[in-house]
Amino acid sequence: MFKANGQRISLDNREGIDVLANIVENSSLSPNADFYGRLHIEGHMMIGFIHDPDNSFLESFGVIADNTTSMRDPAFFRWHQHVDDIFERHKRKFKPYTATELSNSNIEVNSIDISLNRPGATNNILLTFWQRSQVDLGIGLDFGPDGNAFVTFTHIQHAPFSYQIKIPNTGRTPKRGTARIFLGPTGDQNGKSIPIQQKRRWMLELDKFSVNLNPGVNNVVRRSDQSNLTIPYERTFRNVAASIQPDSEPFRFCNCGWPSHMLIPKGTPQGTRFDLFVMVSNYDDDVVNPNFDETVPCDDAHTFCGLRDRLYPDARSMGFPFDHLLAPSVTSLEDFAKPYKNMALNQVVIRFTNTVIVRS
Repeated sequence: MFKANGQRISLDNREGIDVLANIVENSSLSPNADFYGRLHIEGHMMIGFIHDPDNSFLESFGVIADNTTSMRDPAFFRWHQHVDDIFERHKRKFKPYTATELSNSNIEVNSIDISLNRPGATNNILLTFWQRSQVDLGIGLDFGPDGNAFVTFTHIQHAPFSYQIKIPNTGRTPKRGTARIFLGPTGDQNGKSIPIQQKRRWMLELDKFSVNLNPGVNNVVRRSDQSNLTIPYERTFRNVAASIQPDSEPFRFCNCGWPSHMLIPKGTPQGTRFDLFVMVSNYDDDVVNPNFDETVPCDDAHTFCGLRDRLYPDARSMGFPFDHLLAPSVTSLEDFAKPYKNMALNQVVIRFTNTVIVRS
């Protein structure tokens, strides 16, 4: 890449993806916006006007050109796959992570299980269903004495669940680690196995959190609603009037996060099997903001949104350890995890029930 003055920019392993992202997204930090343009957004606009590219028929743009409707266009996902492929090409330049980068001395992960937050629930079976909710669209509008305008809609939801992770610390002193939990498909839509170098791109990070590990076996329990990827329903569809400063940047940032009801895939009525992966990395190698409290409101979705006016709270790359190519000798997820005691695998089944439950 080149700056506007012709100076060459090296896309290294540490900051190269930031430079590339600033160019693709046409951020104000782009080193040469006039030359590189704004690929991502212009792609949306070009597809949105493809039915009337020169405005001969005075047609409006298609749904993909509007942020509020773009995901309704099937082309949205193909375009985003293309954008993702650009970053994947960049990442493929780098060598696989070394054993030193992946291991964590004295820390082992004996097992990881998932169970619903209800008595007698069977381990490693998750349930999804439809939920009917209401949202008030009348904020800021004058409807006279009758007041609000409520809209009822149906969306996917899952039964609350928790992770149970057994983590022995074989050392003599307490140690801090970072638990990284991922979910990935066991096979494709036809039930065929997925090549591991392709599968690693489909490993979805469900949660990432620090954990204090005392000598001996540590039984760690983490609820799904604690995920630092997501925000709760109340903030996804919140009442704007409830804020004192609805136009402020902190208010808008607090709305950032993946909707909690969309944390896991839908599954199927007969049950779809997924691979569950956990890794506990060395906190000393991960820490960026040592005084960061991940439970503070508006910082709780930091994996997805980062922190406002602070560095992203993880020294590792987003998607670590699956953002790099795996070693050529690795042919499966089991091959990848087997050499490292700080990693563990399990399989979970996601079962969808075609019923509608009214949100209380």
